[in-house]
Amino acid sequence: MILFKEFIVALVSGLILAISSFLWKLAAHRRRFKDLPKPPHSFLFGHLALFSSVARQLPGKIPIAVAINRIQAQFNLPDLWYLDLWPLADPFLITGDLAIASQFLNDYPRHPIVLKQALQPLVGGTRGLVSPDLSEWHSSRTMIRTAFSITNVQRFVPTMARYSMQLREALLKRATIGNPFPMIGPLEKWGADLTFHFLLGKDTGVQRGGWGAEANTQVQALVAAADHPFSVNPWTLRQQKKARNLCQDYVRQMISKALKDTLQRDQPVGHDQFVSVIDSLVTKYREEYPGRTQWDADTLVQHVDTLATMFLAADVSSMVLTYIFCHVAQDRAVAAELRKEHNSVFPGNMQATLETICRNPSKIKELPYTTAVIKESMRLRPPGLSGTTAPNGHTVNYKGTEHSLDGCFLLTNLFRLQYNDDYVPSPLTFNPSRWLPHPSAELADSWRPFQRGQHSCMGENMMMPGLVTALLLTVRDVDIALAYDDGDICLPPELGGMAYMEGNFAAKPAKGLPVTVTKVAH
Repeated sequence: MILFKEFIVALVSGLILAISSFLWKLAAHRRRFKDLPKPPHSFLFGHLALFSSVARQLPGKIPIAVAINRIQAQFNLPDLWYLDLWPLADPFLITGDLAIASQFLNDYPRHPIVLKQALQPLVGGTRGLVSPDLSEWHSSRTMIRTAFSITNVQRFVPTMARYSMQLREALLKRATIGNPFPMIGPLEKWGADLTFHFLLGKDTGVQRGGWGAEANTQVQALVAAADHPFSVNPWTLRQQKKARNLCQDYVRQMISKALKDTLQRDQPVGHDQFVSVIDSLVTKYREEYPGRTQWDADTLVQHVDTLATMFLAADVSSMVLTYIFCHVAQDRAVAAELRKEHNSVFPGNMQATLETICRNPSKIKELPYTTAVIKESMRLRPPGLSGTTAPNGHTVNYKGTEHSLDGCFLLTNLFRLQYNDDYVPSPLTFNPSRWLPHPSAELADSWRPFQRGQHSCMGENMMMPGLVTALLLTVRDVDIALAYDDGDICLPPELGGMAYMEGNFAAKPAKGLPVTVTKVAH
């Protein structure tokens, strides 16, 4: 009995100590925000209750950045403000200011939570491009940089064109059927064809039903796993993890086999030929270890993680193209101007256009209006950006006041930065002409979908010509109209209306952008 009483006293004492410690930390943390720019703040909950309230007003899978943007607009906050989500997360320091965005994105590494809770669980590893070790991360980027050079990508443009012709065929087939369908479907297959071939150096036949189609199914399942509803149910979490692991095993085994097969292949890539990412990795390995036909275990794991990360990029390409078609579908004048430019630069039918591209891939650079349409669409519906973190003691100056960056998740809100009327007149208007003949310095510098500095996305060199080629080989022959139902959720125009964004990894239009397609009469 005495021992039991002593146990109860010890237990109660421990609980009192733990609660006291928590309350002390709570008070110290909340006091930090006393005089900082922020929305209405609760001493007990910080901004957790506010964020939850705003998020509940939006559809369930809408990107976190959209909810953050909604809070800033609702409370008329400046372009540097704090969001206190402690103890669930580090406090956010959010900016839509160009100078501060440059500091956040150029000067600091990714926040560890981006790796641990977002990228690494999807990839199924912690090496290569998702390594927390900056030296390994830089080394992995350096090893694949050659593949993303402008010269090498230009050699890949004819292959992009052939895949875009397959997309055209799929859309024309849909036109003969006439029923509404989610536009994201054929565009995901197009994006996978481009990405898989660029990475592996071979046609995986995603659009034609080849083995790449199953690989794409597994990649899409991984992306979908990033947006599973939050759950504390152990059984649900276990089932989600099991399903994710099965997809990861398929993708990683496929990549591992491709790496081993490529290293054992005798034929080197020609000097003036396109070099895939996997060939680039093999070439560097052979230079370092002449005569080897087997990967060492450490290098193999690093490369598998790097390639698995890049396989997920196929989803970003399809997301961007889907929103481009969404904007073109809502503005017939834009569609007409695109066709006018395409007919002017590439006269003749589609087969003649394809042959011209194969002879002279650089000719797609002669389509400034098409490029402007892409940039304007990405301004309004950008892919997500990773948060960064600064060393202790660093500050940022905003309008004469120094703000501490200690312990903060530094987030550049692209929805605010690229909508900021300090840099973009009439920011809610879809106006490709604002980019022509040359954009203003403020507009060009605030356009950050591919980031800048140490976090710049090498995929820009590959994605932009891929998007140009897809529009060139489809828009002249197909007319697209949105096919949402009258009862579908419709958000404010700045959030996309019925085509609002869903998902956090590569947010796509709601319901996959339902459309109808008709063949353009010539």
